[in-house]
Amino acid sequence: MLSLAISLLAFRAPFAPRTAHGLRPSPHRASPPQAVWYAAPQQRRPLIAGNWKLNPSTLAGAKALLQLLAANQRAVETSGRTDLPDVAIFPPFPFLAIALEMVQGTGIKVGAQNVGLEPGPGAFTGEVSASMIASMGCQYVLLGHSERRTVFKETDAQINQKVHLVLGEGLDVVLCVGETEEEYEMALLESVCALQLKKGLSGVQASQLSSIVIAYEPVWAIGTGATPTASAPPAKAHAIIRRLLGEMFTPELARGVVIQYGGSVTPESVDDLMRQPDIDGCLVGGASLVAEKLGRIIEYTPPHRPRDNPRVIQAREVVSCKNVLGESPVWSARHQSLYWVSAVEKEVWSWNLADAPCKWDFESTVGHVALRATGELVVGLEDRIIAFDPSTRYASTLALSPEPPGTTRPNDARVDREGQLVFGMYNNYHRAGVTAGVDNAGLYRLRADGRTEMILDYKFRVSNSICFSPDGRTLYFCDTPTRKVYAFDYSPIAQLSNRRLVYTQPSELPGGPDGAQTDAEGYVWLALSGAGQVVRVDPATGATEVVIALPVASPTSLTFGGAALDTIFITTRGPDGGGLYSVKCPFGIRGIAEPEVAI
Repeated sequence: MLSLAISLLAFRAPFAPRTAHGLRPSPHRASPPQAVWYAAPQQRRPLIAGNWKLNPSTLAGAKALLQLLAANQRAVETSGRTDLPDVAIFPPFPFLAIALEMVQGTGIKVGAQNVGLEPGPGAFTGEVSASMIASMGCQYVLLGHSERRTVFKETDAQINQKVHLVLGEGLDVVLCVGETEEEYEMALLESVCALQLKKGLSGVQASQLSSIVIAYEPVWAIGTGATPTASAPPAKAHAIIRRLLGEMFTPELARGVVIQYGGSVTPESVDDLMRQPDIDGCLVGGASLVAEKLGRIIEYTPPHRPRDNPRVIQAREVVSCKNVLGESPVWSARHQSLYWVSAVEKEVWSWNLADAPCKWDFESTVGHVALRATGELVVGLEDRIIAFDPSTRYASTLALSPEPPGTTRPNDARVDREGQLVFGMYNNYHRAGVTAGVDNAGLYRLRADGRTEMILDYKFRVSNSICFSPDGRTLYFCDTPTRKVYAFDYSPIAQLSNRRLVYTQPSELPGGPDGAQTDAEGYVWLALSGAGQVVRVDPATGATEVVIALPVASPTSLTFGGAALDTIFITTRGPDGGGLYSVKCPFGIRGIAEPEVAI
């Protein structure tokens, strides 16, 4: 029997009236098809490239970043989307070899940030030749970057010499052009770009133009977060560059050249940039050093995809419980009470909407809580799943964890329509450490006979968004770092099958999908942790129908509760959150009664 302690709490939510009993809230009044992705034909395939500059400072830091970038890219490439850009990274010279090794098997291409002026070999201490870069397996070389021009005083003639060396080795050139702040203020954009293009591409043949990418850098904007104003939008500069290329070669050839934007690109700005004509990708600086940010930029919303126009409603705090990591809410129709966990605080909470909430303390991190058909709770601890009777505080082991505790732990869980617990694991070190970026967590089912079986044929980093369609034939699931929710065909006696993409979190929203639940109409509700939203998604189209806005950054999960299952309860986490929030369901939406574990 586990040692447990019960304590009654009498916190008062900011908007909940106090009663003699403590807290109470003010009164509120078929499996989907595969989602459609809008892949339009493109004359030029966009290129998203990350320029690491002189970063990171150590090989260990480079390896950690590469591990995460590769994991994220693999998830993107296997998602089923058909409108993805090309991707390249430009690490410093010492990290090129390890970069080529660690991104192998993904679509990420590797390029060098510069080359020397000599073809080599020879007595040129400190130089790197284009032939060396080509022999390693790189595809690109970045030339003419504003820092090379301004800090190292490279001339257009030197840049042109390098262009020919690089092309001669069969490599592609990313040629940077753009005006300084002084030139910008003097309205010299066109004349500066014309000079840099004509001199930089002097002697380049029309047949070689397909190996040239142009990156427009408004030098005055780099590192500032600023973007060109309405009077000088990026599209204007890109149109000028394409016209100049047409004059130098032919308009037809110019239409095939990829022109990137390279002025302080962020996940928040990429969608607007990529909607503008003649912008065919981005050269990303600082944001490329954070795998999550570069991943969001790579997955910008294509301009041909219809934009959602959801109804927005507000949630309010009803229990000021200050959980460090609130999770796994579940409504018990039997007890007319809500249960949830505070994971790292090793607590399970309960609230009947009338009296003070109460909590039970456990000996390890609590991953999830579910209902048992015998009236008990089913609680996922680090090393086992237990049955727990709140009235007696008696606990008994139902099953041991299917993975050794330490590297992973139980996380999200829901009960299928047959009374079997489906739960996923969590890589404790998925952001940093020995298993950063490693897919080492599995998805499991606890059967009625007490056996545990793995039901997904691949592993992942962070299990979340587990929930079922009303008929129980579809299971939804998300590996949170990928920011993608998938639907699977579900059978209570077989592995998951027929994976299809349902939702990708928009690039302008930080964080990722966390907990989820379905309503009686089959729509999927997702807590977007880091984005301060819960969204209702149509799984047939991927469109967002409703947004629940919260005043905190990280909602973690949700469920439907109340006597009529017409209230949405939302758990949150710190540091700014941690309370329990709720909102009355709009438009007559209702939830589905939570199944109970049959074991």
